[in-house]
Amino acid sequence: MKLLMITRKVDRTEHLAGFIYNWVKKLGSQLEELRVISWQEGDSSGLPNNIRVFHLPTRQNKIIKIIQFKKLVWENLKDVDGVFCHQMPIYTIIAGPLAKLRGKKVVSWYMHRQIDWRVWLMEKISDVILSASKQSFRLASRKLVTTGHGIDVEIFSPAKHRRGNFFNIISVGRISPTKDYESMIKAIDILVDQGITDLKLTIIGDAGLAAHQSYFEDLKLMVERMNLGGKVEFLGPRPNTEVPRFLQQSDLFINMSGTGSLDKAVLEAMACGCLVLTSNEAFKDILDPRLIAKQNDPKNLAEKIKTLKMLSDSELIVISNGLIAEVSTNHNLDNLVKKIVDQFR
Repeated sequence: MKLLMITRKVDRTEHLAGFIYNWVKKLGSQLEELRVISWQEGDSSGLPNNIRVFHLPTRQNKIIKIIQFKKLVWENLKDVDGVFCHQMPIYTIIAGPLAKLRGKKVVSWYMHRQIDWRVWLMEKISDVILSASKQSFRLASRKLVTTGHGIDVEIFSPAKHRRGNFFNIISVGRISPTKDYESMIKAIDILVDQGITDLKLTIIGDAGLAAHQSYFEDLKLMVERMNLGGKVEFLGPRPNTEVPRFLQQSDLFINMSGTGSLDKAVLEAMACGCLVLTSNEAFKDILDPRLIAKQNDPKNLAEKIKTLKMLSDSELIVISNGLIAEVSTNHNLDNLVKKIVDQFR
């Protein structure tokens, strides 16, 4: 089988889209040939010979870029059995009608609770919609197939980690108001005021949009005003390949996202055996209640951190093994790519 995949960026070093490189590699392993159109330029070196990536220039006139994109899609459609559009509805909206003209099946992946006209149109054009869970695709559709997420458990895997003198807390992701980083910082401040000083919060990520840069700067000022310089550290963005090491060395991962869909970052931490604490409602059915926090409630978050910090070694092992098993069973990339390919059989 030969497929065409369309995605935002294939770049093994990119801190946000780095995981796509592994998706492409694993998907290609199930196919005779995989062709990929990457909307932005990136480093896709090292992929197997049966995978070919076409990078569109990142900085280009939008109209010219769309014309070039449609030309690439049309030229490749004659040689493939179907089209897999990843995450951005606009790819399906532009490429889908061309695929229909060629008689090719269109499968779209989408994960976000936001539903607008683009998502509605994507659903109409697609033959199948794939999403990690029902909460990740809020539009009622008979085309929806829930697959679980795609975490590469060969990379995001547990390592021997012994509790040290410090309780290491980590958060990884785009810096934006929806992630409620201020509650994390305030929770650390509450714990320090209570005399619990043997902990540290490390935040990995950068403002994803220029509009969020001021929010990021406000967070830094908050840390400075609270005199938490030794307790809260901003490391900036890190390549996806480096993230497993940070997770494996941490005791607790915090995610206060309000997306309402299964957040990849939480699942990656779970795969590494790291305790997780999240306010994301999508995890309420799969996590121990002790691992669920209230959003915009620093006091509740502080109490949750304290509870997890005081777990016995035996309790920690049981919870950690359960988190690893959940990802390995239900959100394994190897399983996901097979489910994607099955949609074209």
